[in-house]
This record gives sequence, structure tokens and C-alpha cells, in this order.
Amino acid sequence: MLDGEKAILEQKIAAATARMNELRRANREMEVKLVIYDAIAGRCKNLDDLSPNFIDDLQKKVAKRHEEVQKRMQELCSMDSSKPT
Repeated sequence: MLDGEKAILEQKIAAATARMNELRRANREMEVKLVIYDAIAGRCKNLDDLSPNFIDDLQKKVAKRHEEVQKRMQELCSMDSSKPT
């Protein structure tokens, strides 16, 4: 195999690997969202069957969302208090 062909194949492999990792990350985010929505809807009674890594990802997502909600609540409260009466 020529060096040029080898380099092209290595580039394609690197691009495919990057795409695969991106898709895995997106898939994991969707799985976490699905578990959260199922828990909110009452379809998921417990989280005992989830792996510790998944629970960690779930905890991070919930904490991030909680932080976003708290920030938005502060923004709304500050907008409300700045209105003239």
C-alpha cells in the first residue's frame, strides 16, 4: 500500500471514529433524557437497574437543569422587581 493511500485511510478512520464518538455522546444524552421523562411521568419507579456510570450522567444532567432553572427564576424575579409600580 502506498503512503498516500495509507494516509487517506487513516484520515477516513479518524473522521469515522470522531463521528462515532459524537453519535455515542448524543445517544447517551437522549437515553438520559428518556429516563428523566419516564421518571417524571411515573413510568420509571426506581433506578436500581441502571449502571453507576449512567446514574452519574443522570445526576449531572439533573444538576445542570436545576442550575438553569434557578438562574432563570432569578432573572424573572429581577425583571419583576425592576418594574415600576
